[in-house]
Amino acid sequence: MNLTESLELINSFFNETIEFGKEEDSSTSSSLEQEKGITLPPELKNYIDKFAPASNFYFTCIGNSLGVYAKQRLSWLMDGYNYNSASKEPIKGWRESWFIFSDEGADPIIVKLNEQEKHSKVYKAMHGAGKWEFRPIADSIGQFLVCAAATHHALCGFNLEDSIIDDRNGFNLAEEPASWLFPFIHKHASKYYEEWVSVFENSNIFPGD
Repeated sequence: MNLTESLELINSFFNETIEFGKEEDSSTSSSLEQEKGITLPPELKNYIDKFAPASNFYFTCIGNSLGVYAKQRLSWLMDGYNYNSASKEPIKGWRESWFIFSDEGADPIIVKLNEQEKHSKVYKAMHGAGKWEFRPIADSIGQFLVCAAATHHALCGFNLEDSIIDDRNGFNLAEEPASWLFPFIHKHASKYYEEWVSVFENSNIFPGD
């Protein structure tokens, strides 16, 4: 699923204005490439040029929101990850091949610059765990955006007073959004089904492959 197809899919269900794909500008990606003397992976470059939002965009998730960075925020120096702005010194342990473009409650979401395939696999790690242990959460930036938007829609898009039911039966997504989200993620990101919905105890009604 490429970025154009992903955006079309998101627009088919997302009830709110989505700020992706609004303008085309290659200056940011060109500056990033020139600064490091590298070529960005093709999907990442296409995303920055044509799809990255003009301002930070936030998807609702369980707990912390998932923030997708504005195009102008994309940089080689990311405070708290590879750079300490107070001491103006680099932070050890962050690899140069990790490019952060999003986070969820300070948990970094990256693509790896040394992976130059057609699509850029997306990874996430826990912040404050002592060392960075990234795990894959999507096979492409497009798939990542689809899953994030779908989660937001399930939590906010059904006009329910409570989209989450937390009682003696467990922590569950309400019936209507669950009947939409679980098969949707299973269809469009079955490999990462547990990553996106296992927080809900009723997600096992649509087990991943």
